[in-house]
Amino acid sequence: MAAAPSAFPSPTDAPFSLRHTMSTHSTEVVRGSHQFSIVGYSLQKRTGVGKIVRSGAFEVGGYSWTIRCYPAGNTKEEEGYLSLFLELLSTAVDKVSVKYSFEINGPMGNLFDQSSTWDDFTRNDKSWGFRKFVKVESLESQYLINDCLTIRCTVEVQKESMTGATRPYFITVPPSGICQDLAQLLDSKQGSDVTFQVGQNDYDAHKVVFAMRSPVFSAQFFGSLADKPGGSGGGGHHVRIHDLKPSTFEAVLHFIYTDTLPPVEDDDDDLLLSESTNYRGLREAAAGCSKESHREMICDWLAAADRYDLERMRLLCESALSETIDVENAAGTLELADRHHCPQLKAFCVDYIASPGVLKAVLATGGYRELKANSPSVVADVLEKLASTGSC
Repeated sequence: MAAAPSAFPSPTDAPFSLRHTMSTHSTEVVRGSHQFSIVGYSLQKRTGVGKIVRSGAFEVGGYSWTIRCYPAGNTKEEEGYLSLFLELLSTAVDKVSVKYSFEINGPMGNLFDQSSTWDDFTRNDKSWGFRKFVKVESLESQYLINDCLTIRCTVEVQKESMTGATRPYFITVPPSGICQDLAQLLDSKQGSDVTFQVGQNDYDAHKVVFAMRSPVFSAQFFGSLADKPGGSGGGGHHVRIHDLKPSTFEAVLHFIYTDTLPPVEDDDDDLLLSESTNYRGLREAAAGCSKESHREMICDWLAAADRYDLERMRLLCESALSETIDVENAAGTLELADRHHCPQLKAFCVDYIASPGVLKAVLATGGYRELKANSPSVVADVLEKLASTGSC
């Protein structure tokens, strides 16, 4: 008996264009964070168990959220603990899957972090968090700055999953490798035509790369003020850099050749930084570096970026500094932003200081006294902000 014909064509019968196809299933995750400062924490704690302090509403992933904080505990069972919750404010929601975490920064750079797994926020379960996040005793001894508690909540929202249409197999093109190539060029010193002398250290580099990245170096090496061939000044083969630490110049060097800031917090992930002889100063500065010391290092980088008109480096430094703003360093950061032409960081600091209840704590810091003495016009900006928001 003859075999019945197959309902499907064999692979060899299929058109060649359909033999190699692909489709993709993807789930988008939107991430955001919100910093919440409670000024006068001890007064809030005295109100007792079950008393709540809420943050302002903030948006992540198209949904509205708030942080619920119980300074003395949520219920009698949690008395003596700080209770923290993330609450969904959006009402027209059936279910949204969220991963969240809370961080508390201490005055010495200490960090307390407790992360959740993915939880489903629904109409009936709008709040998730930690009933016993940290003991109040530990909180008061390690994590308060001038009786101010600063909490950062990071939220990851899972968006709708979807499967794309089937399409022919495509040629994979790797991401651009020009930054890695330039970093290797610096490390190899091949074709170098200028030596920068910073302190006791020498750095071989390439004039054209520096000129391409910095208008200041472009004018020095190829502009009308550049030395004639055989000269010994700024356009020659040796350039002396004054008033700059070797570690700071190495950060400039790293940015010019890679378009990124040096990864000094986790340099094991960057073989170039850990092995290259160009970054000895940075490695020494980063060894055992506290959070505050790392912040001071970024302040030096920002000043150097302004000095050499490295706009992207300056913005990267502004972004990094804005993530570490608190009551103790807000005034000093504002003065730094004003001095080095950082309008975005300056506006961020002014908004933070003008927030309800924050100004009084900032006025008690040494940074504010220096700001008042050195930059009175910046203090006026803060006062104008307070007047516009009706906070004074």
